[in-house]
Amino acid sequence: MRNKTPQRRTARPQEYPTEHWLQTLQPYLTPQQYTLLQYALRALLVIGALAQTRLCLWLGNRTGIAPNTWRQRFKRLRLHAFPEAPIFRTLLASVVAQLRLPRVLLALDATACGTRWVVLSVSVVVYRNAIPIAWRVLKGNHPEAWNPHWLALLKMLKGALPAHLPVWVLTDRGLWSPELFRAIVRNGWHPLMRIQAWGTFRPRWGRTAQAIASFCPEPGESVAVSGWAYGYGLRCTLIVCWGCEAKEPWYLLTDVSDAAWAGWWYGSRSWVEQGFRWLKRGGFGWHKCRLGSAVGVSWYWLVYAVGCLEVAQAGASCSGQGLWDRRRCSASVFLQGQMACGALWAGAMGFG
Repeated sequence: MRNKTPQRRTARPQEYPTEHWLQTLQPYLTPQQYTLLQYALRALLVIGALAQTRLCLWLGNRTGIAPNTWRQRFKRLRLHAFPEAPIFRTLLASVVAQLRLPRVLLALDATACGTRWVVLSVSVVVYRNAIPIAWRVLKGNHPEAWNPHWLALLKMLKGALPAHLPVWVLTDRGLWSPELFRAIVRNGWHPLMRIQAWGTFRPRWGRTAQAIASFCPEPGESVAVSGWAYGYGLRCTLIVCWGCEAKEPWYLLTDVSDAAWAGWWYGSRSWVEQGFRWLKRGGFGWHKCRLGSAVGVSWYWLVYAVGCLEVAQAGASCSGQGLWDRRRCSASVFLQGQMACGALWAGAMGFG
């Protein structure tokens, strides 16, 4: 009589929520990398930092393995090459799917960790915060052009989202360039690039360029003008928005004609600053990690990214706040999510 092969049981997402987020990345990781990222993510949600000594001591107390052993394991992890392209594409698709975003607002910005590192980050802005989904780690105080890195990140993300899903890419005045504008459009996305007011713009009905400031509306209004910018080499739409309480208007470039209504979404770009604050002193303590290689920083940022997604979804279920709700509240969605996740894992016995 033949013995039946026992069915292998698969853990359900509701049983192990953090494993569910990491499972989407498992095809691109080795078993050792996947296991270490699991431990690092659980430690991050409980102790709120990935500082090496604190991380290894906590894992040593929880698992019975010597802290020095954990230190050597994470050291070996930081020596492995980081698989950028598949990880970033999967992260973007996972954030959009898990949060059920009807449209995606991506913010491009840079943050620094002292004078050691500068990270160029592409983040999804939601819940008055930001979730990083792609990044490039550069040395601090090392002058170099950033545009090639931005173009490389955008190229990696091309095709990660369905074509019917509207995606808006928000950039500040320091990042505007025709090359970056065209790269965003090649991805099938819509740029909202803020520019300086001292430039010129040639409207579609005009023969000569006019000062951009001449298109400024009254406070509380917005206008959209189609034409050419950057020496007439870039065909685009100029959107000028002036909020009722704002000190100055926003001058934005996009590829969508008659899109004056889209200019108000640019206000969500400032949430990426709150996201950087959360990664540092606000929640996850990145400034406490003294890593000696850019690859090591990239691995830790992967843990931060999955941790942000976890606390965002947990906090949204606790607070009931909308995706792009701008009303102030006593506790942010990310803070409530961190408390909920920390309580869940602090009370768990062992690591399953």
